[in-house]
Amino acid sequence: MYQPKIDIQTGNTIGVEALVRWPLPNGDLVSPGVFIPLAEQSGLIIRLGEWILRTALTELRNLNENGWPGLEMGVNLSVAQLQHPALMDMLKTVLSDTGVDPSSVDLEITESIAMRDMAHKSQLISEIKALGFKVSVDDFGTGFSSLNYLQKMPVDCLKIDQTFVHAVNEGNGRDIVELIVTLGRKLNMRVIAEGVETEAQANTVSELGCDEVQGYFFAHPLTREQLHDWLAKRSH
Repeated sequence: MYQPKIDIQTGNTIGVEALVRWPLPNGDLVSPGVFIPLAEQSGLIIRLGEWILRTALTELRNLNENGWPGLEMGVNLSVAQLQHPALMDMLKTVLSDTGVDPSSVDLEITESIAMRDMAHKSQLISEIKALGFKVSVDDFGTGFSSLNYLQKMPVDCLKIDQTFVHAVNEGNGRDIVELIVTLGRKLNMRVIAEGVETEAQANTVSELGCDEVQGYFFAHPLTREQLHDWLAKRSH
């Protein structure tokens, strides 16, 4: 499934994030929080991760060819993928097979993963960026035990965790989000607010200077067909 990313200042759709869900026969969706750990434990996460990336990049090419050029595709990398010795070969192969511009692909790494073995992660991210990909820190703020890694890792974007976005109009929530935005600005990174569910949240993160937003207020995760319909309606 795909959840649109919106430029909060212009209102334009600038990309989507690929999200994997497991549909059941009754129509319910199993959360990745349930089946991703199983995939990691069984070793299937490597094949699953490659399938997700390949499917997402194929869809990005399809979007580009069907009237929506210039969109960006966000894809999450798991800890198992980042530890796998064949990661770089896999990225090169999928890029070659799909023919997409890597600069339109944003590979997302959760903050807790980014902070483990910083020397190795920094080198790995540098190699990933050398292929042309963008790299984002996802769920930023949840692993706030050290800012040292941000100085060492050449990431392009910070994605503010939705728990902070949901509380942006409560207590000191606004101050925390403003702090993250300021930090991102100082480090020349784009800042995305995840999980925006209300107009009030959207207005506040816009006032605070976030670059992009995604969340239910703008669009739920969509199937490929729903995404195309959604984009078509917004372009009219």
